[in-house]
Amino acid sequence: MERNIVVTEATGRFIEEYPVEIVERKGIGHPDSLCDGIAERVSVEYTRWCQENLGLTLHHNFDKVQLVAGEVEVGFGRGLLLKPIHIQIAGRGTPEYNGRKVPMDSIAIDAAKKHIRETMKNLDPDRHMVINCYAGRGAIELAHTVDHVRANDTSFGCAHWPHSQVEAAVFETAQYINYELIKRFPVGEDVKVMGMRRGESIILTCAVPFISTEVKDLAEYQEARKGVHDSIQTYSGQFAPKRKMTVEVNTADDDASGEVYLTMTGTSAECGDDGSVGRGNRITGLITPFRTASLEAAAGKNPISHVGKIYNVLAFLTAQDIIREVPEVQEASVYILSQIGHPLDLPLIATATIKPHTGGLTGVLEEKVRKVLDRRLERVHEVRTLMAEQKIKLY
Repeated sequence: MERNIVVTEATGRFIEEYPVEIVERKGIGHPDSLCDGIAERVSVEYTRWCQENLGLTLHHNFDKVQLVAGEVEVGFGRGLLLKPIHIQIAGRGTPEYNGRKVPMDSIAIDAAKKHIRETMKNLDPDRHMVINCYAGRGAIELAHTVDHVRANDTSFGCAHWPHSQVEAAVFETAQYINYELIKRFPVGEDVKVMGMRRGESIILTCAVPFISTEVKDLAEYQEARKGVHDSIQTYSGQFAPKRKMTVEVNTADDDASGEVYLTMTGTSAECGDDGSVGRGNRITGLITPFRTASLEAAAGKNPISHVGKIYNVLAFLTAQDIIREVPEVQEASVYILSQIGHPLDLPLIATATIKPHTGGLTGVLEEKVRKVLDRRLERVHEVRTLMAEQKIKLY
């Protein structure tokens, strides 16, 4: 059966020609990112348990994780936990199959602790957190969709590629702080990078938490903050070499009063900042109000039939394939829409909106892009493997 694929030419300006562009990334320790990471890890571990013990994947959607902030008392050289962070795992699963019980609660809680331990260097899930699972039984009428591998919802996924210069600067800078600067400076993982481009000037506003027990006084904090700032300034410039890059770090600090960004555990979740699945980065790893985006919370949904997850990932991979395989295309946005109960490889519509480097959309170019979309849809099952093996990030 021929797939319903449409390729169109984008109208309007290229993203780099917009007078203003705003881009955000929440780092891996942000409360919303922690919820996304926990939700996805629960799905991965639940799927793994089912495959190893039952030989199949049961229906589930563990995409309702809530973080309720704790309370701490921090100061230079010290930190005291007054009230733990609470993690509430909700959603739906299949607690029993052919008379065998599935230990959903213990799988979920263990998965959450694994994610925290692998993500946060100063946040201890046993000492600083209380984790509970409230996941219930999934709707019977939806349980069959995993076995039949058909769309469990009428929904869409979409994504774009490549990154604009400010998108690349925001994403890579956040990663740089999370995985490189954290080794050199006493900083935590709850990083946020907000990028703003106005014409040929870019400002990166970076929120970077410092670990209170590792900073003895204000002078040491100021020295470390300057080191972080200078490192980010040097690093981020490579992503927009012909534009003016300005970096600002912890702009809410009030050095005169000593009110600066200190945390005991590396995340604002320890005191006053709650989190939820789906409120953070999109499937591209960014929050991009000037781009196409889905509001679906991909993390935690089942990787077999949930189009809110699969089609967003598929759209992202397809957009990347188009840019890599069709050099005539400068920019691509991909949209895929399902109908509940229909095969995943036969969406109601799959469309790519492209901007060629030069000229317009020719028949030859349209066919090249159509073939990329068709091939990706034919191999939609590959997306499940990537997610099961945690080879693709969802936030």
